[in-house]
Amino acid sequence: MKRKKQQLNNLGRWTLVITTAFFGVLFLYVAGCFVKIAVTGQTRGTDLYEFALEKYLVEEVVTGRRGTLYDRDGNALAEQLTSYTLYANLYEEYGDVVEDIDETAEKLSTVIDLSKEEIVEILSKDAYQVEFGTAGRQLTYLEKEKIDQLGLSGIGFRQNTKRFYPNGIFASHTLGYTKLNEETNVLKGDMGLELYLDEYLAGKDGVIQYIKDKKGYLQPNKKEYVIQPVKHGYDFYLTLDSTIQTFLEEAMNKVWEQANPESLVAVVANPKTGEILAMGSRSSFDPNIRDIENYNNPVVSEPFEPGSTMKIYTYAAAINEGKYSGSQFYESGSRLVNGSTIRDLNTTWGTITYDEGFYRSSNTAIIDMLTNWISPDKYIEYLEAFGFGSQVGLPLPSESAGTLPTDWDLTQKMTAGFGQGILTTPIQHIQAISAILNGGQIIKPQLISQVYDSNTEEMIYEFKAELGETPITAQTAEQVKQLMVGVTSNKTGSGRLAYSLNGFTSGGKTGTAQIADGPNGYLANEYLYSYIGFAPAEDPELVMYVAMKRPETGGHDQLGQIYRFVMQNSLVYLGAEKTPVVDIADVYQNTEVPQIINESIEEAVLKIEEAGLTPIIIGDGTQIFAQSPKAMSSVSVGSKVFIQTSKTYALPNFTGWTKDEVVQFAMLTGLQVEYMGEGYVLEQSIQQGQLLTNPIGITLTLTKDLTQINEKLNLQEVQIQPEDLTTESKDEGSQ
Repeated sequence: MKRKKQQLNNLGRWTLVITTAFFGVLFLYVAGCFVKIAVTGQTRGTDLYEFALEKYLVEEVVTGRRGTLYDRDGNALAEQLTSYTLYANLYEEYGDVVEDIDETAEKLSTVIDLSKEEIVEILSKDAYQVEFGTAGRQLTYLEKEKIDQLGLSGIGFRQNTKRFYPNGIFASHTLGYTKLNEETNVLKGDMGLELYLDEYLAGKDGVIQYIKDKKGYLQPNKKEYVIQPVKHGYDFYLTLDSTIQTFLEEAMNKVWEQANPESLVAVVANPKTGEILAMGSRSSFDPNIRDIENYNNPVVSEPFEPGSTMKIYTYAAAINEGKYSGSQFYESGSRLVNGSTIRDLNTTWGTITYDEGFYRSSNTAIIDMLTNWISPDKYIEYLEAFGFGSQVGLPLPSESAGTLPTDWDLTQKMTAGFGQGILTTPIQHIQAISAILNGGQIIKPQLISQVYDSNTEEMIYEFKAELGETPITAQTAEQVKQLMVGVTSNKTGSGRLAYSLNGFTSGGKTGTAQIADGPNGYLANEYLYSYIGFAPAEDPELVMYVAMKRPETGGHDQLGQIYRFVMQNSLVYLGAEKTPVVDIADVYQNTEVPQIINESIEEAVLKIEEAGLTPIIIGDGTQIFAQSPKAMSSVSVGSKVFIQTSKTYALPNFTGWTKDEVVQFAMLTGLQVEYMGEGYVLEQSIQQGQLLTNPIGITLTLTKDLTQINEKLNLQEVQIQPEDLTTESKDEGSQ
């Protein structure tokens, strides 16, 4: 018994020893592994640190935001938003697929701009995934939400960035637009400020790293490690004033519809600082959809012969040289220059003063100055000092410097004095006129007010007026300014009727330039109308340049509607005490021209009269084959509508017609017209009733004396009233 007990005790001891030894060896092994891991960071050839980083370390790209374009008051004009691209999954290994093509197509067609049939065709393609073209790109969050609520399987979204322009066509040629590179998902400027400032607006993506827990959340009290810092683009505050820009857009839209010109352009600025407050052109476009007809910004990129607005600088040069005598008389009419005859379009002024020549816009006064008082070469030096022939330097692409007359062409140097043979841009005129309004000192136009760096939360640029040359003295500037005031205040001033403001003193200069036809000279009855004006005259707060090319109806009367509406409202908005124009309809009342081509005379006349218009029948045919203005044009109530029925026609009685109405008549018939005077037609060199077929020349005498007109009309039932006289005669420009 004792022996058995001893054997059991010995077995227990050995078991304890073996167990202890086993666990001791195991402990040493495990401890050795820990030591090895601690020393090498590896086990079984696997780097545990790398394994942990791979499992829990997150690297994330932080998108650099494109800078925002604001107006002067901080209203966003162009900003970056998130957009979405719609796609459909058709391959099971990619996840949920489209289950019912017809149902999916029918529901999607209620949100995106595709028909059910078009969507069915896309979803039936032999592909793993499909997109829906432009209709499925740049969707808003609300559009994405609508599609999500449809509960469609296999439909997903990719997140993109989108550039959004809240105001549509508002200053679109100035702002420009961006395009999205779908491979890099980066917005890039492609026009206007977006293009010119692209490197400053563009953001740069950054990269960060952080450790997440097993659920994917950022570990508490842990830092994000910036591998590459994100850089957001600069925000630009422009000098544009949204209120004044809105006035301009509204007025331009109305006249664009009414006159149907080939082009229309306008700029409004603060003459004391050079800040551009509004700038627009027609045709225009919506940068959100890019329905673009003209990729150039006409304000800076499309120079043209300006006409008589250049007389401002011819007079300034003569005055500054000490040669000018405004009270001196001269004989208006015509001059011979190098074998070419230069005429005043009105040849009945006779002997007038040079001051009067400026008010009336006389070409012969300019020729006299460049012949007797100042050499053409010296005049060109003045033009260069005023900034013509050089870029202004706005931050807009493709700015043109225009052209000055060539050194060898004396005639061109002379005609440049009244705006022929020289090419200028609207922004050059805004810059040049600043010297007249600032004591002879040029103030350079500017478009950027401030630049903000959101990365450092600092304003890195602040606007300040930039001074240019001083081409004339303060005394010269004041004298020219007063001459410009006479254009709107003097009874013979060429801008008195179309451009005078209600309750504000103002000044300006009209321009009516015949359009060049290359080597063939100039087109008959084809004009570019322009005006540059400022107000109030005593201390100008605003200056505006506006130009319109080849309108189908009207001329300075329509252009004056833009000028008056914008200036009147803007001056009140800026703090003046006069009454604003509440609605642009208060400036003029319009109606739409009916479609009458191929209709009978009786039907056409009835339609025209029902529209509140006056029919003028040309020819003795029975059916209409041409009309002016064209159908759907918007014109002033009471305007004439010319309907042509045959090539042979009886010459009408032009008495009481405006010059613009005669121009429309001449465009249809080919009648060659020479004008004498301004206002309404009083006399015609060929009596009414004469049958004409081929183009023939006629001279019309015009007057602003309403008594003569009404006497000539024998005091008929409808007489011309003073307030009706709103059309400026083309008594200027180039011949």
